[in-house]
Amino acid sequence: MSLAELIRERRSIRKCNSTPVDQELVVELLRKAIRLQPFVESGSWRVVYAGTPEARKRLVDCMLEQMSQSKLGKLIPGKLLDVFKKRFTDIPAHVIVMSTVGPNRLTNDRNYAAACGVMQSFQLLGWERGLGMLWDTESMIQHEGFFNGIGLCEDERFVGILHIGYYDKAPRSRKRTPAEQKWTVLRGQST
Repeated sequence: MSLAELIRERRSIRKCNSTPVDQELVVELLRKAIRLQPFVESGSWRVVYAGTPEARKRLVDCMLEQMSQSKLGKLIPGKLLDVFKKRFTDIPAHVIVMSTVGPNRLTNDRNYAAACGVMQSFQLLGWERGLGMLWDTESMIQHEGFFNGIGLCEDERFVGILHIGYYDKAPRSRKRTPAEQKWTVLRGQST
């Protein structure tokens, strides 16, 4: 499969089967993803891996901490929270990605972009091996309790979680926005 086909065919996978994801495979794919990013500097990002049942439960507890303590969260039926917990604890592996906050905006942006590039390459390499992923940055997990639970340091920025697992069926492709709709031509004179 060509790179263009791989990019076009990759899908976000929201439903994984129960096949375990080998930690060594995750490490191998991360190493390959790093080599594909020419500007990734050592120390500009890091990952936290949650692949055991205990680690997945801890991660989900951190994700739900804020929601369960909020006014809205207290209105959510316990059974619905249990479904949510089960859904995420049943996903075989999670990779949480953080980038280092630098001394200035340019460094911050470069570190964040490098981490995003590694995540995208990791997803494509995983897809090539039959692994599905979902890149999660939901606002409901963006809170201090979650950040403390995953060990986010003061000099780090949360980039996202990749929920990882094998899948039985890939979803259909969605209509994509044509590039021309995101296109602006800068002219020589201001208007």
